[in-house]
Amino acid sequence: MNNQQLARYRRDGNPNYKSHKRKMAPWKKALIVAASVLVCFVCAVGAYAFWFSGQLDDRFSMGDQTDAAVNDALASPISGKPFYMLLLGSDSREGSDTSSREDESGDNQRSDVMILVRVDAKNKQVTMVSIPRDTPLTLEDGSIVKLNEAYNIGGAAYSIEAVSKITGVPISHYAEVHFSEFQELVDKIGGVEVDVPVELSYKDALTGEWITLEPGVQTLDGQQAQIFARARHEYETDQDAHRQNNIRTLLEAIITKVLEKPFYELPDTVLSLAESVGTDFNSSDLVSLALEYAGGSGSMTIYSCTGPTDGDINEAAGGIWLCYENPEGWANLMSVVDSGEDPSGLDVNSTAIIPSAA
Repeated sequence: MNNQQLARYRRDGNPNYKSHKRKMAPWKKALIVAASVLVCFVCAVGAYAFWFSGQLDDRFSMGDQTDAAVNDALASPISGKPFYMLLLGSDSREGSDTSSREDESGDNQRSDVMILVRVDAKNKQVTMVSIPRDTPLTLEDGSIVKLNEAYNIGGAAYSIEAVSKITGVPISHYAEVHFSEFQELVDKIGGVEVDVPVELSYKDALTGEWITLEPGVQTLDGQQAQIFARARHEYETDQDAHRQNNIRTLLEAIITKVLEKPFYELPDTVLSLAESVGTDFNSSDLVSLALEYAGGSGSMTIYSCTGPTDGDINEAAGGIWLCYENPEGWANLMSVVDSGEDPSGLDVNSTAIIPSAA
């Protein structure tokens, strides 16, 4: 019997033959399986994160030309420090029948909503300052227009520059939503709960129908939220200040609704909302900021106020209604905001420069 036959006999025919091949311990097998599952999971998460990041950046983009102009107008944020962000609600009047004036119709667009937001992630604090649309803006040729005209003249970039000059603070980030998209945004999160202070009635610029909101705490759908943000004539005094307050109330309600969603719903929620928002934020910066504010709306402090609103008919500007010039009021307000304090009780109108009677 040769060596090969002998080896086979010992292995197959000899009942006393014992293999010297080591058997793997069960715990080692379990460890290998667990490691394999972990590797597959990490790869899947990485692939999803890469896809999610690309989708988010694509949806946030406002177009190459607009993105470039906005980035040029923005100031560089200081790492770890609070920063300012401009939220702008633009309003295309094409076919919307929102104005009988020729200069406010056709393809003209204006930013009727301008909110300067101080973001202090370290202290989980947000301060919202409404910039009145009737704030005077002096152009290079010396003519005076309403601040919301800046968007129509030079787009988002010019709006950023103009608001930064008026408030005296650098603006590091920007976000924009159109009113039609705002309606979709509210519907996507299932509506928002607000307290309607008085009965409000307004003609929907998109559908032409009159919508009436009764006073009281209620959940508004997208169309109703848009009416809540637009209506102002029902208020006897400080009409635009009330309108701006309603818009900030809606924004706070949206933030609260999103933060209260289960963490596993947030990716789909963020992607859905990104379809209605344009911003300079990239996905990684936004995710990092969201993680700093994680913990629900109860862990966040939100302050809210309106800039100087007093004004009158300005003959030098062609007979349009404008807020009074008020650099001292803006300086006092932004000093409080910049310190992280609550600016809501500040009297910003007492320092207005009121033209003497002719």
